[in-house]
Amino acid sequence: MSTNLRISLLTSAALVLALLAFCEVGMAYPAAWWLYLAVAIAFVAALGPFAPGRFQRAGFASMLAIFAVILALYFVPWTTRKAFLRDLARVQVGMTEAETRLIMSRYMEGSGWPASPFDSPTNSSLLPIVGSGSQYSTKISPEGQMVIRDSLVFRHSTDAAFNSDWGIVSLSSGKVVSVEFSPD
Repeated sequence: MSTNLRISLLTSAALVLALLAFCEVGMAYPAAWWLYLAVAIAFVAALGPFAPGRFQRAGFASMLAIFAVILALYFVPWTTRKAFLRDLARVQVGMTEAETRLIMSRYMEGSGWPASPFDSPTNSSLLPIVGSGSQYSTKISPEGQMVIRDSLVFRHSTDAAFNSDWGIVSLSSGKVVSVEFSPD
């Protein structure tokens, strides 16, 4: 591989790694595992085979440091959202309500929002989910909280940055029919 191609590949891999770090740490939105694998492969291709002599140790040390950063970005839970999204992804269509509650048991259940003043036990309103185009019918819980009909809503935080991160699990006949994440 030519030097220019190695430099281009190394630069591209470094930029993608910086973008992944921004997503993970800055935006609290975890990236897929295969993106990290692709970046690791790009670094291996750019940095290896190493030049003989003293550059071999420096190249190997650089690669180890890069792999440590990749592993830390992927495995460290920078925010509570990361674990929440991984657990929410484990909820599959066809699961029972009890199975869903077991997977999501360490999170808060309910929207955390007060009911709409236009809702009543006999009247409901529609809640649009920005970005996905989904709309959910709502009602009032006995505690006065907004509830999405035929759905379970889970939250991972009461922190202002994440208090409306919702995992919405829609149910029909006690079985999961859809799973959606609505970010704050």
